[in-house]
Amino acid sequence: MEAKLTTLRSEIEDNLSRSGHNLASFAKVSGLNRGSLSAILHGNPPKPISLRQLDAFNRAFGLPEGCLYSLYVDECFSEEKVSRRRVEPFLIRCAENGKQHCIDEVLSRMMEYPKPLDIVYSVAEKLFTAGKMQEATVFYKIVVDNEQDSYSERLAISQYRIFKSLMSVVNWEEKLRAVIAFEPFRGRLPENLQLDGLLKLAQVTYTLHKYKEMEKYTDELRALASAMYREQLQKKAGRRGEELKLERPLVFYYAHGYLLKATSLTKQGRYEEAKKYTAGYADLSWFQFLDDEGRSEVEAFRLFAIANSFTLEMLVGNYAVLPAYTAFLVEHPGEILPGLVIIIEAANRFGFAVDDVLEQFSVEMAHCVLYQDPMNIDRVYRLSYQLAIYHIDRGQYMSGVDNILQCLTLAVELNSAKDLIDCVTLFETSRDYATDDQQKKYRELIQELRKNDENAVNVVQQSGIVQMPHLTNPIL
Repeated sequence: MEAKLTTLRSEIEDNLSRSGHNLASFAKVSGLNRGSLSAILHGNPPKPISLRQLDAFNRAFGLPEGCLYSLYVDECFSEEKVSRRRVEPFLIRCAENGKQHCIDEVLSRMMEYPKPLDIVYSVAEKLFTAGKMQEATVFYKIVVDNEQDSYSERLAISQYRIFKSLMSVVNWEEKLRAVIAFEPFRGRLPENLQLDGLLKLAQVTYTLHKYKEMEKYTDELRALASAMYREQLQKKAGRRGEELKLERPLVFYYAHGYLLKATSLTKQGRYEEAKKYTAGYADLSWFQFLDDEGRSEVEAFRLFAIANSFTLEMLVGNYAVLPAYTAFLVEHPGEILPGLVIIIEAANRFGFAVDDVLEQFSVEMAHCVLYQDPMNIDRVYRLSYQLAIYHIDRGQYMSGVDNILQCLTLAVELNSAKDLIDCVTLFETSRDYATDDQQKKYRELIQELRKNDENAVNVVQQSGIVQMPHLTNPIL
């Protein structure tokens, strides 16, 4: 005897039978209209079931949330078309509740119908607007993989949203792939999103140490923000007050165009040029269209300019500013981590001692290991690396090797071949000073590194080691 096919309606009828309800009594307990129930179960053809009605069935039967979802897929389709009214809320609910198998089945069937990406993109945007970024990314990737028009705005926006979702990724290789994928689409975004896209590209290339590329994106950001500002002035003069729909105030992007340009120049050793661009965001009180948030940004960038002016003086060897710089850091604790990186780098470059500064900020340095965001993890790596050099140069080998091991731990997490090479090379030059416990810890880290065969090969080849031994803010 052939097994009976289980459908959504047969499952509903079975549950009705088990519960002892007729349509009248079930209408009362479920809150559903009796006529609608009859049309759903006995109509010819049966009336389609809405997602709201499906959830009402589910609750009235006392079933686990989403229990009937796998049987609902057929309700979203007919022979002629996809029911957008049912499929969109269903996909959104499945995404919110982790019903990936239902999503996969719906998407697989949808691709057989005309214009499926209209629905997929709409679902992605609704999830994104609701703050469900990770859930939305699944649908944006479908658009990216299936969009035929390479100049489609929705393709560019989908690439942008995916790129933005990867901003919190620590892995160096993943971030680089994200930049490569999004970069060609930056100019195809609507202008209001172009600003944010260029800003994010500049920030990510900073963490990747790609300073030439960073400089290119900051130039584009500055040019676009300036053009939009001029356009706003013209509209104001013509009394055409159309409000810009930006994620942040326009002054935020304008200022970043100068700050990140100065940062990229500083990282390339072009300090005098960097000073000119630092002056570009030091006082933006002249900027029009400022609301409370905009005025707050102007004040924040004024402080960034002070901090980065100290940075530039330190990097050219002006040791005299150190007392004023440390006083500034005490007053602005958020700048302590990037500030210490610069102070110790300058001390290593020019040979002056900063032991008193290290003592002053010892508690703050101990707390640095708690940072989880990519930019600050990169800063902690750079701080540890500079500390390692500083201690070893002064014969403080125990502390220096401990700092190298901390660097290597972070480099493995960052998955940056260059940082891994630097750490291995620095340890090898200091191996004779390492204790047995430190050498054991080093071997354990190298074993962890070897789990990634590609990185292990890169480190071996590029460092010249023939065999692996013993195996909140965007300022500088």
